[in-house]
Amino acid sequence: MSEGFPEADQDTEWLHGTMATATAHMEAVRMDPARLRRAQRRRRLSEGGVAAGVLSVALVATGIAMQGGGGAAKTPALTGPTRTSQAPTTAPSTTAALIKPVAVGVYDEDDGTEGKPGSDGVLTGTSAWTTNEYCQPFATHAGITKSTGLVFDLGRATTLADSTVDIGIPGAGLEMWVADTSIQTMPAVLPGQPPAGFTKVADAENAAKQTVLTPKVPITTRFVLVWFTHPLPSVPNPDKSIRCAHDDGNRYGDSITAVQFARG
Repeated sequence: MSEGFPEADQDTEWLHGTMATATAHMEAVRMDPARLRRAQRRRRLSEGGVAAGVLSVALVATGIAMQGGGGAAKTPALTGPTRTSQAPTTAPSTTAALIKPVAVGVYDEDDGTEGKPGSDGVLTGTSAWTTNEYCQPFATHAGITKSTGLVFDLGRATTLADSTVDIGIPGAGLEMWVADTSIQTMPAVLPGQPPAGFTKVADAENAAKQTVLTPKVPITTRFVLVWFTHPLPSVPNPDKSIRCAHDDGNRYGDSITAVQFARG
């Protein structure tokens, strides 16, 4: 048959040669080992970069979860400017709010002499004013119950908020009286009664060693009476030289060691 179709055989050989020539370069490219290794290396590097990126994202996510998760984790420190709260306005000092008396006198519903040697020391803090010792838990004069204490001169009419009284023995009855603003001199002692022109504004039963006597509203006055009423507590180491008709072995009395007046 080859003899019958010579031109066809030549054409076939030419076609095969042409195809071989056209594909020879492609075979070389596809099968070149060096180029194949480089391509594989680039692929591995690309895959490694993707893996590293995924790992970095995972680590960051894990860190955020650890910080925001359990109760033991610490809150990250803020990097912004630190804010400090403003200190509150300083209140007036206690000393500035106090009224300092200029004088003191005894008012004992008798003759004004009870415990007199220690009265001035209450103003300076150098001594206490002390009552007499009595045979019963209240002060008396000529068998009549009385009150006894101190009158303080504030120097001029001043608005008074309260008085803080320190006493020697707790348990006494205490009262605070104030003078009318028309009174401008230390009151005379009236036997068996409070000073003229004074009004009771506060009291305390069973007073503590430090007691605050507070009127219902601030009072304007110049003179303030602080005195013991009844009961009086029993004193330690009683003076047994004081004779009592009905002696229970106790003697009763108290002392004022300090008084502070707060401005209203």
